[in-house]
Amino acid sequence: MKRVFAVEYAGHVVRYSFLYRRTWLNFRSYIRPVGGEEFDICATPELMETGRKLLPEYRDDYVEYRLLIELTSRHLLKFGCCIFHSAAFVCEGKAWLLAAPSGVGKTTQFLNWQRLHPGELEMITGDMPVIEPRKDGTVMIHSSPWCGKENFGNKDLRAPLGGVVLLEQGGENRLDPLAARDAIIPFFNQAIVMPETEDEIRALAKIMGSMLSAGRLAKLVNMGDDASTEMLRAFIIGNSKGGANG
Repeated sequence: MKRVFAVEYAGHVVRYSFLYRRTWLNFRSYIRPVGGEEFDICATPELMETGRKLLPEYRDDYVEYRLLIELTSRHLLKFGCCIFHSAAFVCEGKAWLLAAPSGVGKTTQFLNWQRLHPGELEMITGDMPVIEPRKDGTVMIHSSPWCGKENFGNKDLRAPLGGVVLLEQGGENRLDPLAARDAIIPFFNQAIVMPETEDEIRALAKIMGSMLSAGRLAKLVNMGDDASTEMLRAFIIGNSKGGANG
C-alpha cells in the first residue's frame, strides 16, 4: 500500500506519492499524511529516466525532488496558481520578488540587506514562491518546499505582491523602472512550468498578466556589493505601502 502525503499551496491541497524516503525528507515541514491511495502527482519511471540524464551527478531522490517542482506548478495551473523562480521576502507588509537565473545574486542581495539593516526583511522563500492571483486584483505570494540551498523561508508567511525586480550581473550598479512589455518574456522564463495544453497556456498567461499589473517593476544591474543593495532598498522602501494579509 502506497503512503500518500499532502501539501497545501495557497489553500489548494496537492497529494503526492513519493518514490524515495529522502524525497519525503525535503518536504517534511510542509507535508501531512492522508488516507487512501489516490494521489495527484508522482514522478513516473519515464520522467525519472529523463531526470537522471539531466542531473547525472545527483542521487535519485534529488532528481525526484526537482521533477516534482514542475509537476506541482503545472498541477497548480488548474487553480490559477504557479511556482515562480525568485527569492521572495516581505518588506513593510509587501512581498517583493528578486527574479533571476541561479547564481546571479538573489541570495547575496538578501544577505547584504540583512547585514546592513537587520530586522527589515522576512524571507518567504529563497527560491520558488507560489504565485496566487485573486479576484480583487491582489497577487498573494506564498512559500513552497523549494526554498533553495540555504533553506531560507517561512511556510506560514504570505503577503501581497509589492513588485518584482529582475536582477542582472554587471560592472556597474544601475536600477531602472521596467515597462510591462519588457518584463513579459523574463517573467515567462522564470515561471517553473511548461504548459502543454491551450488551457494551461491561458492560465499561465493570466497569472503573468496579474503579476505585471499588481506591482512595481524594475531591473537592477548590480555588482553584488553594499551599494547595489542600498539602491535596491531605496526602490523597495519607497514603493512599499500597506500591510500583509491572508
